[in-house]
Amino acid sequence: MKKIFAKDEFKILGLFYIERFISHLVYFAPAFWVIFFNETISLAQIGILFSALAIATFIFEVPTGAFADLFGRKVSTLFSYLMMGIIFPFFIVIHNFYLLLILFIAWGIAGTFYSGAREAWTIDNLKYYKRDDLIKSYYLKEYSIQSIALFFSGLLGSFVVVKLGLNAIWIFASLSWIISLVILLPMEEHKLTKEKKISFKQLYRQSKEAIRYSVKHAALVFILLATFFIMFRDSFGGHLVWQPLLQGLGIPQYTFGFLFSASMILGSIAPLIAKPLLKICKHEKNYLIILLVVGMLLNFGVLFVKSSLAGILFMLAILFLIDLSLPVGDAFTQKFIPSKTRATILSFKSMIISLAYAISYPIAGFVADTFGTQSTIVFGGLFLVPAIYFYWKIDPKKK
Repeated sequence: MKKIFAKDEFKILGLFYIERFISHLVYFAPAFWVIFFNETISLAQIGILFSALAIATFIFEVPTGAFADLFGRKVSTLFSYLMMGIIFPFFIVIHNFYLLLILFIAWGIAGTFYSGAREAWTIDNLKYYKRDDLIKSYYLKEYSIQSIALFFSGLLGSFVVVKLGLNAIWIFASLSWIISLVILLPMEEHKLTKEKKISFKQLYRQSKEAIRYSVKHAALVFILLATFFIMFRDSFGGHLVWQPLLQGLGIPQYTFGFLFSASMILGSIAPLIAKPLLKICKHEKNYLIILLVVGMLLNFGVLFVKSSLAGILFMLAILFLIDLSLPVGDAFTQKFIPSKTRATILSFKSMIISLAYAISYPIAGFVADTFGTQSTIVFGGLFLVPAIYFYWKIDPKKK
């Protein structure tokens, strides 16, 4: 245990690590949900559904982030887990597009109470114990733990889909959120700021203060702009198009669980590789720019994919680059965020992500239906050009 965790690390973060691992063991829905919906609706309609989810997230993200800062990150996180656990089973019985639209909106709203809040809860607990030195390690380690859990999850998902059918993915997804709620229920929340009188007026002020800080801080502005375009690339090169592309190349439904597991193996070792790569690049900014350039080239390379094996290799390579970049990018962002508005600013970042998804998902779905999934992925690489530029503009010294 001492070799794996630093002194007092498991004492402070243990339940967060356990929750991340156990809950993700049964969260294999992402490996199958596009092909699940694609059985009854088109890719363009799926894009609209995910756009509705993103719009709901966009509208509620900052207010619920402020809610978390004022009422408690723990309360907000656990409420979100409960709502997600209730919503997911409805996908089994509801297939009407307009009713699905309502479910996706509810999904988006529920997710905003969790987005930013759990992260802020964890980081402030570390700061309470004066263990800022564990922040980067936390991001890397939790991402690795999640990937290991999802590796086994993919194997379980393939077995479940063969035995019980695609509907079962939503029962297990619901169970995942309920497990998270139960595990984190006894976890303490340590607040770094004094208690305030809680009111809707204060929620508004908290949101306004966080947004003002974000748009006036040059580094955060560039990070948010880069994130916006990276999410566009994600819509044009994520599950929405990869699952139908690979299925069109002859891969059967149940094997998506195995592919999901394969990507998780890469995700679990990514943090181990990230550390030495980060040392070579000397700074997070350089590291992230290099990964974006390589990712862009891989997107363009999909143009030459002609077989299922080549498709699998390109998909895994692109996902691996994302796994390498996410924890480092998250830790890099934290350097520019003050504690008192941490959850709100993180929610503002999530709001930007939601805006990007809201715009890009329907477009990506339409492009995929019209020009094909392969062309859609190739086109997605273009969105990394502005992302690279904005990261290049960041001055890490201005905190």
